[in-house]
Amino acid sequence: MKRDPNFQEDLPPRASIIQYYGFLTLVVASGFGLLAVLACWLRRNCRHGGRYEYMALEAEGGGAERLEMERKAKEEANTACSHYLKGCPRYTLLEHLKDIGSRVDKHWFVVRDTSVKTERLLTLVPKSPSCPVKTDQETRSTILELLLNLQHPYIYPVLDLEFTDTGPNGHGTYIVLVIPYNSKGSLKDLIYKSVWQDDWADKYGEKSEGLPASQVQRLGRQILEALLFLKERGYPSCSHLHSGNIIIQNGVARLSGLENVLFGFTSRIYPVISKSFRSDPSVIDVVCFGHVLFEMCAGYELTVAVPTTANLLDIASYPQVVEVLEFIFNNPKQRCPSIEELLLSDFFRNIDLREMRATSLPRVYHAHLTASTIALLNDIKRHQRPRRGRRSQSSSTEATSPAVSQQHR
Repeated sequence: MKRDPNFQEDLPPRASIIQYYGFLTLVVASGFGLLAVLACWLRRNCRHGGRYEYMALEAEGGGAERLEMERKAKEEANTACSHYLKGCPRYTLLEHLKDIGSRVDKHWFVVRDTSVKTERLLTLVPKSPSCPVKTDQETRSTILELLLNLQHPYIYPVLDLEFTDTGPNGHGTYIVLVIPYNSKGSLKDLIYKSVWQDDWADKYGEKSEGLPASQVQRLGRQILEALLFLKERGYPSCSHLHSGNIIIQNGVARLSGLENVLFGFTSRIYPVISKSFRSDPSVIDVVCFGHVLFEMCAGYELTVAVPTTANLLDIASYPQVVEVLEFIFNNPKQRCPSIEELLLSDFFRNIDLREMRATSLPRVYHAHLTASTIALLNDIKRHQRPRRGRRSQSSSTEATSPAVSQQHR
């Protein structure tokens, strides 16, 4: 049969059909690719937003400005450390550590205590403009006496304290603290399975899986015992309880950083917490404990004063911890529970504390405080009262991380 020559003209050319479907396939594939990329981005940034939102609390300056500030701070710290060691031959410098903590102007050194031939950790930080105490030898003796008397299985000891002035050509007074050298790091290092000597910006950028419930329970009880001890000794509420200030030694939690409140320093999360609990500053330590408890389970830090429903869903596999957090933050009596009430909760009350069963410890717990020490504590508390609602970061700025929530230690 003879074909109509016009019939071919009514059909689209074969090449055009192939080109059309090829273009359509490309558009569809590109669409799916964009959706996949968007999904990955949302998953990374929204699934555990609490872990990364701390950028809002961190340094507000540009990267280059921050690096220059850190470089100058390190040079000044080296000068101050050398100045201190010249006047204190007991210690010899072994190493200036990386920025293992969150403050851009706090520095850590490994030194050797020649009197006992043991390594120590020396920290050095500039005096805060809001420091409520004098930095003279009389005050130094009183504070050191206080810190040395805080002997408890769950308190990390302070071995030495000094104020060093770099002179008229320097940058003022530095606070020098010497504590035991610990190779295991902090609770934060345990949570994120990080190496404690690494730079803070590199250690805590990824969410962890959290700790086993039994370990959370045991460490939580130890932390509460330390807080109760401080409360009974009349130590001021300081808001410096966080995972970076809890040293893990032989599997035991030991609170450190207790000196911060004496020198007028504040923590990164304090401005957030204080806004919600300004009417009752005495509960700050309990609130901070709730934050630590959450981080041990969730593997990331809270960035809000009160955990959200989404936050609690992230730790749904820890139902007893959720109950404790509800007790702290959503108490039906419209108040924050006391440390004593938390110790009596089902989750914490039946924990064996072998460290506290030693017969000689009770005498240490109730060591007598001198009149000068009591006067110092009262002065600190009076200084805190009018400032509670408006205190911000100290000169040792604790909000300087480029990625997540820089450790306090």
